[in-house]
Amino acid sequence: MPMYARAPLGAAIATAAALAGALLASTAATPQTRAPVASAPVLAPAFKACTASLEADIGAGTSALMTLSPSGPTVTFKDGPGHPIPSLGTLDRKRPALPASAGIHAEILKPYGTAPQLRTKVEGGPGAPYQVQDFPKLPKGCKVTGTK
Repeated sequence: MPMYARAPLGAAIATAAALAGALLASTAATPQTRAPVASAPVLAPAFKACTASLEADIGAGTSALMTLSPSGPTVTFKDGPGHPIPSLGTLDRKRPALPASAGIHAEILKPYGTAPQLRTKVEGGPGAPYQVQDFPKLPKGCKVTGTK
């Protein structure tokens, strides 16, 4: 093989190697420099950022998880180990109080207000006082919708 053919072939190999290296370097960019992948907008973090929860002991080994979000207050009841009590269900604006047959008294006071409260009586009979617990406040910049 003539000598002059080797120089162009060597130069071609060097050029190809340089181009391959440049191509690999651009595809191995760090996550900060890669373009974001297009996806549907996610609204959950904004909603979660405007949600506040507080768990309060309401007596007889029962607790109430009180949550306030832009859509209003909700209450879920839990037993001593922290498991939900399905028979009591959830209180919210559509169902602000437990029925008399529930065995305990629980109701959301001012469910359409900006500062709702939970009123409960779990033990002590008819003469026992009610407990009243404020719902947690929403983070700054968040508002409850549908207030009166």
